[in-house]
Amino acid sequence: MNVRHLTASDYVVQAWKNGGGITTQIAVGAGGDRWSWRASIADVAQSGPFSDFAGYDRIIMLMEGDGMLLSFDSLPARRIDAPFRPFAFDGATKTDCRLLGGPVRDLNLMVDRVYGRGSMVATALDGPIAPVTLHGACDLLHCAAGSVEAGVAGARICLAAGDTVRIDDGAGMELILSAPAAAATLVHMSVQTHREAR
Repeated sequence: MNVRHLTASDYVVQAWKNGGGITTQIAVGAGGDRWSWRASIADVAQSGPFSDFAGYDRIIMLMEGDGMLLSFDSLPARRIDAPFRPFAFDGATKTDCRLLGGPVRDLNLMVDRVYGRGSMVATALDGPIAPVTLHGACDLLHCAAGSVEAGVAGARICLAAGDTVRIDDGAGMELILSAPAAAATLVHMSVQTHREAR
């Protein structure tokens, strides 16, 4: 098992694949010619199309802003205006975004479906909660608001808003979480290989 505390200085800011915006890469999984998975935060400053990520399953979650209306070529339109509620869709689906107000920020997890699958869930913390059992080849705990203390394998990590804990090969381990002061929001992203998902 490998545990890393990631902060803003570890993230990589880059242009969208289609050049229409900026994304901040939190973490990425190696996969030869293309990455097996990627977690990132997209800054959406204007309405327009999403990039094509054929072969990837995608989960997005609104973090800041009034939200957006997503229109698809093969799915009903979806209004994304409630923060911290994940929405999953095929990265190959032609997607157009219309902002409902000003700019928004959204959290993205994309997983190559040949490699495995991903999940994303947000939890509001106010004091200690029941232990969380890790279950992926990689688990990412992103502090979206407030501050969080995370304890795993005897180590204790203090996360400020925007920080992430990356845990590789931690399946079966228990993670102890608490918000030491005010309420906080933690997003748990997990990437499982097909072998682990059986």
